[in-house]
Amino acid sequence: MEIKTAQDVVEAIDEGYAKNKRERPRQYIGASIVGNPCGAYLAYSLRGYPEDAPDPKLQRIFQMGHILEDFVVRDLKRKADVRVWEKDGLTGRQHSYSEWGGHLSCHMDGHVELDDGKVRVLEIKSMNDNSWKKFASSGVKVSHPNYFAQCQMMMAMSGLEETLFIAINKNTQDYHAEIIDFDEIEVSFLQQKVISVLDNQAEKVSTDETDWRCRGCFKRSVCWAKTDPEKECASCANAKARKDGLWECSLHGGEAQDVCDDYVVYRARERQT
Repeated sequence: MEIKTAQDVVEAIDEGYAKNKRERPRQYIGASIVGNPCGAYLAYSLRGYPEDAPDPKLQRIFQMGHILEDFVVRDLKRKADVRVWEKDGLTGRQHSYSEWGGHLSCHMDGHVELDDGKVRVLEIKSMNDNSWKKFASSGVKVSHPNYFAQCQMMMAMSGLEETLFIAINKNTQDYHAEIIDFDEIEVSFLQQKVISVLDNQAEKVSTDETDWRCRGCFKRSVCWAKTDPEKECASCANAKARKDGLWECSLHGGEAQDVCDDYVVYRARERQT
């Protein structure tokens, strides 16, 4: 497009975001989504179903979140003088843990050690003013149950017993932090939820696509509009996740390797009213 006015500049930026090359969607259940109430969302993530593209504004929000994470780590190190390991010394990448051969994975913002000598999971979030105030007044378990579930799963997978959860207010730059203790009951509930998805028992969270939980879901098109995923064994209704990270065919037995004539697109169960 030709850029001749100030508004043209804004529109050109947004168009640039729309042209971004889409990365292949994840093909695992991440700790960051285990708190999602919809089993279908977890199942479609596990199987690598495509996601609806976020609009340019939302893409910028995501990018700013990553920038602020680095800012918080710097403050923890340089201002608070606490020990933070945002990278795994062996791999040079994020601290990562997995189960079921990678079907269930987590990627941490880091490990942190306070002056008590205890190593904890480090989880950093950036929040708008309203969201941050809810967290500061009620605690993360009440204000952001999805974040609480994420921290619980990361602790369960890493063996660490506490999480330092710290949030920065994007409007005011205020900080609020909380130590989250490992909750065995919560983890047991989450693990059973994940197992039900791995066992092909996932169910939609709603019977109505206008439900608020569905309207903003990135898997909305494949869930409700029945957009087809890439044709591969992982997206076949006859495939079931194995503990070694592979897929097993319920019709032909053994490891699912090639798409066959019996391929049927996997769809999560409809919610029973």
